Amino acid sequence: MTKWFLVALLALVEAQSPSDNEVERLTTRVEQLTARVEQLKRERGQPRVAFSAALIDSRNWTSFGPYTDDETLKLKKVITNIGGGYDPETGWFTAPVCGLYYFRVTGHVGNSVYLNAGVKKNRENLIAIHHKSKSTRGSASNAMVLELEQDDFVFFQLWRERGLTIGDQGGITTFTGFLVSPV
Repeated sequence: MTKWFLVALLALVEAQSPSDNEVERLTTRVEQLTARVEQLKRERGQPRVAFSAALIDSRNWTSFGPYTDDETLKLKKVITNIGGGYDPETGWFTAPVCGLYYFRVTGHVGNSVYLNAGVKKNRENLIAIHHKSKSTRGSASNAMVLELEQDDFVFFQLWRERGLTIGDQGGITTFTGFLVSPV
């Protein structure tokens, strides 16, 4: 009886053994999963930086300006500030790490019906937005990708010129940026 049991057991084990194709398929899958785990480990160590802020935190129409000098806009309604790079007291975003960043600004025409503003990096003009409207219902936007060194600063500024103003109501005027990839 033991002899027949061993023969049956051996047949069962033989039937359970994977084919060469199955072993190859499983080996390939394990290699793919191992590579993905390594990629996720690398990505997890990457810094996360993103901010978005609106000029005011109110549903009431508000107009700012005109100013006698260029005025850095201090966007007070901070919506997102991952990494803490945006300071609503100064209006500056300071890069916490070297990298490639994306920035976008949208400005809404204030009571003067003229808008002329821009984004500066370390006090250097980079991009501008301009709009001339017949009412306070106009806006302009612009965006850019920019390489920054750690501690470079970027800000949104209303330029002095012909009594320019900027307005907001419920988050229309915004400044947004995020790290695309570290360098």
